[in-house]
Amino acid sequence: MTAKDSWAAPLRTRSFRLLLASAMTSNVGVWVESVMAGYVMAQLTHVPSLVAALPIATSLPGVLFALPAGAVSDSADRRLVLLAAKSLFLAGTLGLALLALAGGLTPFALLVFSALLGTVGTFSAPAWWATVGDLVPARLLSRALSLDGLQWNIGQVVGPVLGGLLLASAGAGGMFAVAGALMSAVVAFLAVWRGRHRARLSTPGQGAPERMLGAVAGGARYLLNAPALQVICWRTALFVIPAGALTSLLPLLASRAFGVGAFGYGLLLAAVGAGSMGGAFLLPRLHDRYHLDAMVAVASGASAVFTLVLALWCGKGNLAMAALALAGTGTAWLVGVTSLNMGARQAAPAWVVSRALGSYLMVFQASIVFGALVWGGVADAFGVRATLVVASAAFLPGIAAVRHLRLPVVGDTDMQVVPRPVPEVASEPEAEDGPVMVLVDYRVEEADEDAFVELMEELRVVRRRLGAARWSLFEDAAEPGHFVESFVVRSWGEYLLQRSRYTSADLRIHDAATAIGSRSGAPVARYFVHPESAFAYRRKARWQRLRGVDRALATGSRPSAPQRRSVDLADQDLEPVAAGDRPGPASQCPTGPLAPAVRPPDPTATGRSRLPPRTLAAGRSRRAFGRAATGAARRRGCEPGEPP
Repeated sequence: MTAKDSWAAPLRTRSFRLLLASAMTSNVGVWVESVMAGYVMAQLTHVPSLVAALPIATSLPGVLFALPAGAVSDSADRRLVLLAAKSLFLAGTLGLALLALAGGLTPFALLVFSALLGTVGTFSAPAWWATVGDLVPARLLSRALSLDGLQWNIGQVVGPVLGGLLLASAGAGGMFAVAGALMSAVVAFLAVWRGRHRARLSTPGQGAPERMLGAVAGGARYLLNAPALQVICWRTALFVIPAGALTSLLPLLASRAFGVGAFGYGLLLAAVGAGSMGGAFLLPRLHDRYHLDAMVAVASGASAVFTLVLALWCGKGNLAMAALALAGTGTAWLVGVTSLNMGARQAAPAWVVSRALGSYLMVFQASIVFGALVWGGVADAFGVRATLVVASAAFLPGIAAVRHLRLPVVGDTDMQVVPRPVPEVASEPEAEDGPVMVLVDYRVEEADEDAFVELMEELRVVRRRLGAARWSLFEDAAEPGHFVESFVVRSWGEYLLQRSRYTSADLRIHDAATAIGSRSGAPVARYFVHPESAFAYRRKARWQRLRGVDRALATGSRPSAPQRRSVDLADQDLEPVAAGDRPGPASQCPTGPLAPAVRPPDPTATGRSRLPPRTLAAGRSRRAFGRAATGAARRRGCEPGEPP
C-alpha cells in the first residue's frame, strides 16, 4: 500500500474532510438517541416483544420507502435531500425531548417517534452513501467507506456512554435534548456549504430527467433484472437476520442477564463501537487482499462465535468477557455490512446508484424487521439466552451460500456509462410519443445460432434493466438464421434515455451479439411509434388548455397568450359552420377560433382514405377538439360560432 493510497487518503479531499467532521459530532447525538431509546423502552415496559418492536418501528420505514428514497437522491440535489432529512431528524429528537420533559413519554409514543425518525433516516441514507462515494476517486472508495464507518462508530463509542450518563443524571428529556443539540452540527454544515468548482458536495443525480414515479419504477425494474444486485440482497438478508438478534435483545440481556444499569449498558455498547472502530482500520487491508465473499463469510463466522459466547458464558461475574465478545461482534458487523454496501455500490452505474443503494437498504431494513419479529417471539417463549443460541446457528446458511451466491467481481470500467448515439429517423417523434417498438434484424450462421441465442438472453436482461417493458426473440421459419429482436419502451423519450445509460459491460454483450448477427451486413433496426396513444395524450392536453380558456372567458378575464396560441394552432385548417341566429351573452359565446366546429363529411365521397396514420390521428384529434368546444358552448345556452 502506497502512502498516496493509505487509509487516510480520502481526507485530502476538503469537502469529504469537512463533511466527515460535522457528521462525527452529529452521529454522537444520533447514537445517544437511537441506542438509549432501547433502554428507555426497557424501563417503560418489561414485555420482550414491545422492546423488540422498537427496532421494528425504526426499520420498517426503510422497507417501505427505501426505493422512493433512492429515486429522490437520483433525481434531486443530494445536498438538499440530506439537509431536509437531517433537519427533520433534529426536529423529531427535540420533540421526544419535549414529550419526555412534560412527562408524557409512553411506549406507544416512543414507537411512533422512532418510526418517524426511521422514515427521515431512510431518505437520508442513500443520498449520504452516494455522496460519500462521489466525493473521492473510485480507487479510494473502500477507504472512504471505512472512514465513514469509523466516524459512525466513534459516535457508537461516545454516544452510549454519554447517553448513559445523561439518562442517569438528567433523565430521558435531558438526554434527548443534548442529542438534538449535537445533531445540529451536520445541519448547520449542510445549510452553509456550497462547494467551489469541482469540490461540490453534491449535484443533481443522474436520474434527473425522470419523473418520480418513473424513477421508482426504474429502480424496481433494475433490481429485478440485475443478478449481481440480487445476490448482494440475498447475502445481506442471510447476514443481517441472525446478526439482528443481538441488536434487538441486547437491552434485555444487559438488564436481566448482566444486571447493569443505564451507564453499564452504555459501556457495553461502547465496547461494540470500539470493535467497529478496529474493523474500520482493518477493512482497507482486508479489501486489498481478499474478495468480498471471503470477508462476508469470515464476518458471519465470527459473529456466530461471539454471539454463542455471549449466550453461554457471559453473566454478572464476567462482564469483561462480555465486553470482549461485544467488541468482536462490532468488528464482524462493520466488516460484513461495509463489504455488502461496497458491493451494492460497485454493482450499479452512476445513473441508478442511489436506487441500488436504496434496494440494499430496503433488504437490510426488512431483514432487521423480520429478525426482530422472529427473535422477539422466540425470546417470549424460550428466553433471551436460548434465542441467542438459535441466532448463532442461523449464521450457518449464509456461510454455506458462499459457493452458490458469489458476490460480483466488477472491473474498474465495467460500470462506466457509455451513451449511444441518437438513432436517425425521418421524422423525430416527441418525447411523450409511444409506446415505441424496436425491431432489430439479425442474420446468423447456422453454427453460431446456439451462441447467439445465449448472448441474446443476456441482452434481454440488459434491455429490461434499462427500461424495456417487453422483450422477445423470433426466428423466421422461411429463412433459418434470420432472427428478429423485439422490445417495447413506454415512450420515445424513455427510449432515448435508455440509449444514454449503457455501461461498458452492457455494450460488450451488445457488441458480441451484433458481431455474430452480422452474417450479411450490420443488423438493421426499425422504430415504430404507436399513433393512437401519442395523439390521445395530445387530445387530453388540448382539452385541458381549452378548459383554461373556457374558465377565463366565464370570469370575464382575457385568456393567456399560450392558451390563445394553442387553441389557434389546434383549430387551423378547419372550415367553420355558419353561425345561427340564436342570441347569447358576448362573454359566454365566443366566435372564431375560440368556438371551433367542423363541417360534417361529404356523404357522396367514396373510396378509402390513403392518408398516413399520423395524419388520420391528427384529424381525429381536431374533430374531438371541435366537439369539446361545441359541447361547452351549448351548455352555456348559445350556439357555437354565434356572434355577440
